Amino acid sequence: MVEKIKKRVLITGSRGILGRALVERLKAKYKIAALTHKNCDITDSKKVAAIFARFKPEIVIHSAACTDVDECQRDPRKAYAVNAQGAVNIAKSCASLGAILIYISTDYVFSGKKKTPYRETDATGPLSIYAKSKLMAEKSVRRLVKRHIIVRTSWIFGKGRKGFLNNVLSWAKSKKRLKIVSDKYSSPTSADDLAAALDRIIIRMGGNGWKDRFFGTYHITSSGFCSWYGWARYALKNVKAKVRLEPIGMAQMGFAARRPPFSALDNSKYKKTFGIGLRPWQKAVKEYIKCVCN
Repeated sequence: MVEKIKKRVLITGSRGILGRALVERLKAKYKIAALTHKNCDITDSKKVAAIFARFKPEIVIHSAACTDVDECQRDPRKAYAVNAQGAVNIAKSCASLGAILIYISTDYVFSGKKKTPYRETDATGPLSIYAKSKLMAEKSVRRLVKRHIIVRTSWIFGKGRKGFLNNVLSWAKSKKRLKIVSDKYSSPTSADDLAAALDRIIIRMGGNGWKDRFFGTYHITSSGFCSWYGWARYALKNVKAKVRLEPIGMAQMGFAARRPPFSALDNSKYKKTFGIGLRPWQKAVKEYIKCVCN
């Protein structure tokens, strides 16, 4: 029996919340190159090109980024180097090898002025250095790589030390009162569910039914949306934490960077193209809490 040759998939940001989920999901199916900031400085074009030349990826999932929105505002040079120029370096290496690029972007490319979830065709309006650097990356990917998929997502949670949900669960163990922003809305998104959605895209790419028109931009998040306050309240209810939540506004937080007040994403294009959407954020959060608290 002839062993089937596994596709070569390169993942950047493999130690991040999404990166971890991707490696765990894909490692049995594909030959994986899991890159971190320690073994690949994406701001160094020569190092990126050398790694690509050795591994020769067929598909690249670029999830590495400087995601601390306030840090990006305080250090624009780093933000643009990592998020914008890093994406250019990855995109050029993909183009040179003919690799497909799946780029992970953000809901923050929108201004938040809408009252209904954003579609892929809606005008962008980034409010922060972080958002501007990610939008620059999107434009570079479109310009440099013909076969690309840009995935805008939001509020990713999963295994790891960082992230809003992990912080709330940790704070609840030692604090009696938490002040949580109540006027910022988006969609909590399970890293495991997002990894499964990206896997579904890769599987479809390998089938006879794949069309070049499927390349492009997709919004992929868990179904539904809420505020940070609503998310925290739901999570703490599920762990029966005895902590008092106080809603506050973004203006009271003293953030260095502006955030869009409403940046929920419309997932209908992904559902229509791939035949299935992600489950409601409440179900994903509840399952995650059971996993980490047991």
